[in-house]
Amino acid sequence: MPEQPKDLSSWLDYIGQQHSEVIDMGLERFSQVQYSLNLKQPAPRVITVAGTNGKGSTARVIEALLLDAGYSVGTTLSPHVWRFNERIRIDGKEADDAAICNAFAAVDDARGDLPLTYFEFSALAALFCMARSQVDFAILEIGLGGRLDAFNAVDADVAVITSIGLDHQAFLGDTREAIGGEKAGILRAGQRVVLGQNMPESVYARCRTLDLTPNCWGEDFSSFEDFSNLNGNRQWVYSRTDREAITVPQTRLAAHNIAVACEAVAGDVELNRERILRCADLAIPGRMDFREADDRVWVHDVCHNPDGADFFMGELAARGITPSFFICAMLAGKDHLSFVKAINNKSLSGTPWAFVDSHGDRQLAGEDLADTVGLPDAGVGDMRQAIGLAKAETGPGDVIVIFGSFNAVEQSPWLA
Repeated sequence: MPEQPKDLSSWLDYIGQQHSEVIDMGLERFSQVQYSLNLKQPAPRVITVAGTNGKGSTARVIEALLLDAGYSVGTTLSPHVWRFNERIRIDGKEADDAAICNAFAAVDDARGDLPLTYFEFSALAALFCMARSQVDFAILEIGLGGRLDAFNAVDADVAVITSIGLDHQAFLGDTREAIGGEKAGILRAGQRVVLGQNMPESVYARCRTLDLTPNCWGEDFSSFEDFSNLNGNRQWVYSRTDREAITVPQTRLAAHNIAVACEAVAGDVELNRERILRCADLAIPGRMDFREADDRVWVHDVCHNPDGADFFMGELAARGITPSFFICAMLAGKDHLSFVKAINNKSLSGTPWAFVDSHGDRQLAGEDLADTVGLPDAGVGDMRQAIGLAKAETGPGDVIVIFGSFNAVEQSPWLA
């Protein structure tokens, strides 16, 4: 066998070359290495988080709630914005290069000649780091779908599905029912199950098949805005059918995702207003991420499909925010036109756009994206050029949104 890489950058190049496909869904390869490394149960308690949108922020709030209650926690997030280390978190901190390199080496030794995708390598490394750190809880964010996602090789004690929308149709199906069925593949008999809002029937059908009684948003718990505060401070209410409602000041994260996270740990953590506020007031790169620069407010978000766009605009409206300019980069294979329509349906008529190039896998030129959505004059290409245009067409105090993919957020100079 060739000599293994010595540093994280070299390892990342290496693991990206060990399979001919970027995505090759299925559990057989992953499970084989998982068993070889004794990683079937990376922690005494496992929480799996699936869904079309909201997985990352929900997982981070779950992590914060458990840490605040005194547990040791390992968390996976995907994809990363700047550093691979973002994908593997131990007790609220990113794993260091040495720990990740050691995990990659162990995975590489265990797999032999078995080809693993970049995500499979990453997921196994995350489980390895958690097992070696002897965490109390493992929080696993599903990367794509559910039934055939690598992390579904781990039997979770709690399964969370945040939302179901149209995305990755080439792998998951063309309808919400089909996609819901794929994501419901994470469910197991005997689990505690938490479901976010607007679930399709296929998810409930899977629950019935497994004799599960899910905790459902809108039935067993809910989150809604509270306009009773006359001091101008926005707040929301986390309501459960079996206990007194909790009123919480509005934070950067969506109330829906915070409430779903609370339900995921309700059996293990005492939930009160002070704890929820401490754990929900998180700054997560690319999730309702506000930055002030050049006398303007720049809002960054990784939403990248029509349902995510609709949800994002609703969150802005809940905060009394009206965007004055949109800067967008998207990947090939997405429903670009429906994304833009969802935004325009909830924005002021005539709000200008600038479309910039995305980079990496499934990269898409800004000019091609602009042509696809019927705004050919808005194709700019370069992010800094788009920012200059946005500043020229807005004034002090105006809000400019940068979104459409993780890559769009990654290109922003305000987050560098």
